[in-house]
Amino acid sequence: MKTKATILIVSALIPCFFVSCGNKKDKKQLRAEQVEEFTNSLTSQDTTTMLKLCDDAMEQLKAKQIDKVLASLYEYNDSTKEVKPLTDTTAKHYRHHFMMFPVKEYYRKYYSFQLEGCNDVKYEVVFATAEQAGTEEPATTAFMFNPVKIGGVWHLCVKTPSDEIDPNYNR
Repeated sequence: MKTKATILIVSALIPCFFVSCGNKKDKKQLRAEQVEEFTNSLTSQDTTTMLKLCDDAMEQLKAKQIDKVLASLYEYNDSTKEVKPLTDTTAKHYRHHFMMFPVKEYYRKYYSFQLEGCNDVKYEVVFATAEQAGTEEPATTAFMFNPVKIGGVWHLCVKTPSDEIDPNYNR
């Protein structure tokens, strides 16, 4: 009797497993379609505008214009598809970060378009010369922005640990 009950339970659970796996595949396929639709809608002007926004922020950080950068940064809410200025707490966090790791030199490692609210622009930043760091190589870190396009306008957003990163470029 136990064997029949076990077989019935397992038989009932197998379709649930396949539905669950199917949903994951459907979500991946839907996301891939959304990415393709978004990237196909972009123009070369979008690339130029988006990169200029990010490069300008890096130049301002290099010039120690931290307040100017903070005033131009936004947070993106994926559920409401809205951008809003940084909260005081978030601005304080980034001010501290930008002061701890001052931009002496930088170069853009990569950029990637994915969705209106999920894009990557990653920079490698030299924050201390080799001499200052006491090493053979300069001390570096990485900064990443999430430029988002809402209503046809690009906004420079911060990339948070909870934000998705393009897995094809996560280096």
